[in-house]
Amino acid sequence: MVDNLGLRQRKKMAAMRRIQEVALDLFDERGFEDVTIEEIAEAAEVSPSTVYRYFGTKERVVLLDEFEPLLVEAIESELASHPPVEAVRRAISGIMTEFFDRDEELAIRRTRYSLDEPALRATELEQMDDFAQEVAEMYARATARQPHELEVQVAASMLVASMMAAVRHWHAGGYRTALREHLDTALDMVENGLT
Repeated sequence: MVDNLGLRQRKKMAAMRRIQEVALDLFDERGFEDVTIEEIAEAAEVSPSTVYRYFGTKERVVLLDEFEPLLVEAIESELASHPPVEAVRRAISGIMTEFFDRDEELAIRRTRYSLDEPALRATELEQMDDFAQEVAEMYARATARQPHELEVQVAASMLVASMMAAVRHWHAGGYRTALREHLDTALDMVENGLT
């Protein structure tokens, strides 16, 4: 998948990763609330407008995953020929193999802030809701249904909530086991139903 990205997109992703790393270093030193976008920009040697253009807000410097658009694209592609859980599993597997495993330390740092920093919780919940709606729209397109249908909404919400539960479990366990294992277990539960 990375081979399909143009030079411009790869440079943008590298710049975003660099800004996130610098921001996390500053948050570690002084705390999330005591760091401004301007200070992040200065430390990352970019303009504040670059930080705003890539992320929009300080919260999204932590929460925005530059691979999310690729995951969305992969899920939509997989939904064309697989049931929802399998489509998500295959999309996640491809993204994690190609990107996440390489940037696991950054993912751990971002996850720690997103789950432990009170100022980030509301934004994280909003992002989860937005992602669930994206999944609902993709699922509806793949099945010739409407995104507002209850079954479509429930399926999308379950998929996104199970992924988030897996991330929370990974965090609570101190990141000792691979996130992929938690995601597989969570998706298995969705696929097999609650017993």
